[in-house]
Amino acid sequence: MISNGIRSCLIYHNLKFFRINVIGILFFSILILPALSFAENQNNKDLNTFSFYLENDYFAHEDCGYSNGLKLTWSSAIKDQYPKDVWPHRWLYPLLKHVPFEKHPDRKKNITFSFGQNIYTPEDIEAKDVVEDERPYAGITYMSVGFHSRLDRKMDTVEVSVGLVGPSSYAEECQKAVHGIFDDIQPKGWDNQLDNEPVLEIVYEHKKKIIQSGIGSGFGNDLILNTGAGFGNALIYYNLGLAYRIGWNMPNDFGMFPIRSVSSFNGSFDENDPRHSKQNKIGAQLFFSAEGRAVLHNIFLDGNTFSDSPSVNKKPVVGDFMAGLNLCHGSAQLSFAYVFRSKEYETQSKAQKFASINFSISY
Repeated sequence: MISNGIRSCLIYHNLKFFRINVIGILFFSILILPALSFAENQNNKDLNTFSFYLENDYFAHEDCGYSNGLKLTWSSAIKDQYPKDVWPHRWLYPLLKHVPFEKHPDRKKNITFSFGQNIYTPEDIEAKDVVEDERPYAGITYMSVGFHSRLDRKMDTVEVSVGLVGPSSYAEECQKAVHGIFDDIQPKGWDNQLDNEPVLEIVYEHKKKIIQSGIGSGFGNDLILNTGAGFGNALIYYNLGLAYRIGWNMPNDFGMFPIRSVSSFNGSFDENDPRHSKQNKIGAQLFFSAEGRAVLHNIFLDGNTFSDSPSVNKKPVVGDFMAGLNLCHGSAQLSFAYVFRSKEYETQSKAQKFASINFSISY
């Protein structure tokens, strides 16, 4: 049982953190977003896009499970062909051009580069020993390159990721540094994290707009189907989901999803996108998504592939439910979202909740 004193401290801590979050979000929205819309597009069709994506369970007043996700993505402009002046085109496109969707002559194409890190901890972060029946400590730091091929209402993506799981991911150092900055509880069980293991992941995803109206000007909405699969020694899965957006001056992209492969590409497609306008349009949209994943392998629950490590019995199907708000001003976008993730393993005490912030600017 928790004493009244401890309970009062926890309530005060949560209220204080919530107040800081709200003030910070409002400050970022009011001051930073308009300031970063300086990149006037001049009706330029060749817009690169940079995205910053942060997910953290602390926003939902928790600190366990999927603890933090960070992803930075640069997207090249969308053109008739992949850019030939970057090395992935020379090394990977000779293989990619044989897939069926690459044979359509009217498709527009671009490349993305991403860098990211995910951190996972058990629920009891104060225990020094392995916590039985709770997910192990784990972290991954990765880089990826994605090839995107798009028609007006659908897009196909192939992405290749390479990374490191284990102490070499520096997840422990990053989490402890952040907890130190905020004078928070230090996790004490990182000595039991997964062993070092290089990971390789290949992901395919298809997105299709089942409904689309009013894109780029005035009131609009769209309904987006997404499906795909990933294969590698980190994750093997199949996913299927729907996303719905509704609002004013909607961007002509494929919406927001929780951090995973191919999730952070939201580049501007054509002149119907508000980011191409000379008027620095202001827009706001609500978005909702639901996605299920059939999971055959998850290194963060199953443990290392080539060595003995802590593990738990994963659930074969996991669901994500997301709701949020997207704000647009000129070439900049800022999104806030709340995610509910169903239990990922058999002995997990409760479902996971976390929140996310995504900022992107096209230039």
